[in-house]
Order: sequence, then C-alpha cells, then structure tokens
Amino acid sequence: MDRKSSQKIPLFTGLKQGKSALLWFVILILALAPMFPVSNFVGHPHWDRIHWIPFQGFSFSKNMLKDIITNTLWFMMFGYLLHYQLNWNSCFRWTIATIITIAGGVSLSNELFQVFCHNRYPSMTDVACNVFGADLGSYCAMKWPYEKCYGAVNSYFVSRSGFS
Repeated sequence: MDRKSSQKIPLFTGLKQGKSALLWFVILILALAPMFPVSNFVGHPHWDRIHWIPFQGFSFSKNMLKDIITNTLWFMMFGYLLHYQLNWNSCFRWTIATIITIAGGVSLSNELFQVFCHNRYPSMTDVACNVFGADLGSYCAMKWPYEKCYGAVNSYFVSRSGFS
C-alpha cells in the first residue's frame, strides 16, 4: 500500500465514526425529548390516570388525532435512524425485532415517567402509536436507505446553489 492511500483511510474512518456518533446523539434526543418539560415531575405516582387499554374511548377529535399522528411520526424518525444504525447486513427480521423492542422500552419508560407528573396522562395508545411508528420508520429505512435519501437532498441543494 502506498503512502497516499494509507493517509485517506483514517480520515474516512474518522468521518464515518463522527457521523455514527452524531446519529446516536440524535436517536438519544428523539428518545428523551418526550419526557420534557420535567418541571411537572413530582415524587408520588398517579396510577389512577393511566389509560391501560389502547384506543379506549377513541374519538376523532382534533387533539386525539394530533396526538396519534405526532407520536407515530416522532417514532417513525426514531425507527428510521435506529434501523440505519443497527442494520449491519444482518437479518432484517432481527433488526425489526430489535427496533420494536427498543421503541417499546423507550415508550414505556416515557409513559412511566408521566405517571409521576401532575399534568401528564400516560396512555397505552401512545405506546402502541410509538411502536407502530418505529416499525414503520424501520420499514421505510429498508425501502429508502439513508444514503439514497441524503444523496438526493444533497444533489438537489448543490444543483440549486449553482455549484456542481
């Protein structure tokens, strides 16, 4: 191996590791952001506020639909990025099962946090929407890989700016 090619490998590896670390940071933010604001946190639980059965008393109200769509889209981003990070040429079913397990755990943790808040109402509907959104995001990651989407966006902005 000559000197030029040996200098390029560490730089590329460093960029790839930096990109991976940034994606893990974004995934962490997506997982923790639903817990905020934490100012509602109190030291005692409100077990009577939990809606244990998903979609119980479901109505097509504006707030209910907004909540379902927001939860699904939020975890769709989470599932998409997590699929990108976890898919090491492994079996697609294992990747999906892992993403569903992680999304379910994160979602249940967020809902458990809400049990200890005065102004929050934990609901299994949120958990179901979050897991469905993560699964849908993972499926989209399989159909539309990150590199393909990023390359399309990047080439669009480069061509619009006049640089090529």
